[in-house]
Amino acid sequence: MVDIKKIEELWEQLKTQGADNDTLCELIKTVPPIRAKAFALLKEKGINNNNLRFIIEHVPELRDEAWTMLKKNKPTANELKNIIEYVKPLRKEAWKLFLKAKPSHSEIREVVRYVQEYRPLAWKQLLKAKPSTQDFLYVIRFVPKMQEAAWKELLKKKPDVDDFMNLIKFVPEMRERAWEEFKKVRLSSDMLRRVIIEVPELRKEAWQYLREQGASNDDLCFIMKDIKELRHEAWAEFYKRGATREDLRFVMKNIKPLRGEAWLKLTDEGATNDDLCFIIKDIRSLRREAWERLREQDPTKNELEFVIKYVEELQGEAQELINKKNKVTLEQFKEVSS
Repeated sequence: MVDIKKIEELWEQLKTQGADNDTLCELIKTVPPIRAKAFALLKEKGINNNNLRFIIEHVPELRDEAWTMLKKNKPTANELKNIIEYVKPLRKEAWKLFLKAKPSHSEIREVVRYVQEYRPLAWKQLLKAKPSTQDFLYVIRFVPKMQEAAWKELLKKKPDVDDFMNLIKFVPEMRERAWEEFKKVRLSSDMLRRVIIEVPELRKEAWQYLREQGASNDDLCFIMKDIKELRHEAWAEFYKRGATREDLRFVMKNIKPLRGEAWLKLTDEGATNDDLCFIIKDIRSLRREAWERLREQDPTKNELEFVIKYVEELQGEAQELINKKNKVTLEQFKEVSS
């Protein structure tokens, strides 16, 4: 049972301590016995358009009065859009005011999306407003029943590959058609790489296109690193064409499953001291083997100092080699005296 007396006591306490507008709006919505008093206090304090929209939406008893007040305040197109969306009895009048308020494309699009009753009218209004490709992409993505109409309008705008990529990625039911249009353009490797990584359903076909266009070593490194299912195909292509030392070092550092094969290829081609220093510093699993090779290849003092600087576990051995290089021997005297 509602305790009216207690509600009145709490109301008096609240007035004394002070209530903000949001609190008063919630009381107007949820506590009918003090609704009129809370509404009067809210008007006295200074009611704003957000408060009025809240009351219009949630308190039918006060809707007409709040709506009259809102209209006097010259509501924005966005405020009217919310009335159209959430308050069906005021929808017709709010729509007329909405059009006069010069709504943005995004505000019209939201009416298309959320208010089925006014969707045809909002769509016509959008077409009058010189829509962009982004407007049509939005409708295709979020309003399934308008996809066909929006697709036809989109094609008239001559969309670019980024527009088609948006559909390929986010609208499965439009993917095949967007992909066919996408392929009519000379596709950059960056765009194909995006399809490969972001759209698994088209991955193999995009990979084939990339190969036919002549995938660069950077493309192949990207595939090997990020696309597990294509890793060995990309490696075979990479191996066949002859990877650079920098490419092989990238593979060793970033693609653990191919590290051993890349190391073998690098050593078969003759790893330089610079290669070995890189491996010693960055690839712990190959550190000892690379270090032994470096020792055999007569490293310079600078290379040994590099090892000392970056690899604590080899500092002693590297310093020992430096000391040997600095040691004056009888053979050195004989070489300069002969």
